[in-house]
Amino acid sequence: MNEERTHHPFSPSKLQSLEVCPCWDSKSSEHERTVAGTKAHASAEAKADDATLGDDDAFAVAQCLDFFERRKQLMVEARGRAVDKIKDDDTGSCILVPTALAKEQVPQIAEMQETYLAVDDENTTAGYFDKALIAHDGKYAEIFDWKFGLWAVEKAENNLQGIAYSLGMFEKFKTLESVRFFFYQPHLDTITEAVFTREQVPALLLRVRVVVERAKQARASGNFEAAVPTTPGCTFCANLGRCPKVADFACRVASKFFPLEFPQEITPTMLADRKNTTLALRLAAVVAIWAGAYRKQVTERVICGDTDMPAGYRLQTKSDRDVVDIAKYKEIALQYLTEAEYTATLTVGLGKIEKQISEHAPRGSKTAQVKEFNKQAEEAGAIKRGEQYSFLVASATKD
Repeated sequence: MNEERTHHPFSPSKLQSLEVCPCWDSKSSEHERTVAGTKAHASAEAKADDATLGDDDAFAVAQCLDFFERRKQLMVEARGRAVDKIKDDDTGSCILVPTALAKEQVPQIAEMQETYLAVDDENTTAGYFDKALIAHDGKYAEIFDWKFGLWAVEKAENNLQGIAYSLGMFEKFKTLESVRFFFYQPHLDTITEAVFTREQVPALLLRVRVVVERAKQARASGNFEAAVPTTPGCTFCANLGRCPKVADFACRVASKFFPLEFPQEITPTMLADRKNTTLALRLAAVVAIWAGAYRKQVTERVICGDTDMPAGYRLQTKSDRDVVDIAKYKEIALQYLTEAEYTATLTVGLGKIEKQISEHAPRGSKTAQVKEFNKQAEEAGAIKRGEQYSFLVASATKD
């Protein structure tokens, strides 16, 4: 994978969020799903397995590549029919390709990968799609974007990322008449697709330009007057901590639930005053406490059956673990790791050893070997689980 890539300030992947809130900006994340998604994209690009990927993610990569190959085969078959028509047609009429071309002169299917596409000479947006195919006649193309996350993205027909890439294809290849865009989310077993035609370009381009221009104005002004707080948009926004619209929401929560601590007249402007940083930190603390307490209360109500499971959430149960017999734990770990590999994990803890075991396990048995290792360690008394506790987590949904 090419590490020296141009990152447009208004890249296609940001457009959907920017359309909702022009003040939105992405933040870097080291979340395990983000890391896994980056590795999965690299694995798909290289068409090579990555031992550090779990079995589920490796299978997801294989599904994406298989889908791409099946779509490519359909184009190859269409080209074959065009070739047969040239060979068999003595009348001189052929719709797909000029009859003057010999069979071997029929263009091949063009395959593209991680190609940089710009819209309006990069003035508006530009970025890299995952895969693309261009039919032999040069009039039709398919673009593919893999999504390895656990949250459904906007459907292709309304997704500005897909629309931007399609516009870039129309701009780069003047013979194209239509582009079919696919978003494939293997973890959700979801594929959405949409066909865009050259006739739609002016309207689609106008929509993208408006989104980018509003975002440019918001950044140039340096204020958040146009901000529109949303969930989960704010969760992934780099400006969350300094957005006054979000701060206003926090002030209203604090004033309602902690009226003695925070009066009704508290405002985001007051929090922005350098003299009130202590007040702002106290506000952050109490809102965090309230949020945690509220989540705990709802979790308990769900467990007791006093309320329905909130839409888009699921109940997860965990228990902490402690190593209580290091000798037994090491003995079992060395069934999966070398002495050097085990030693390298000693300052990190249980998770590091599990990661090492997963990476060294054969493809298809990574999860099973980690579970078997933990089972052996527990049965031998090498580790002990703490008391179980439950909490609500957001759950992946297709819609």
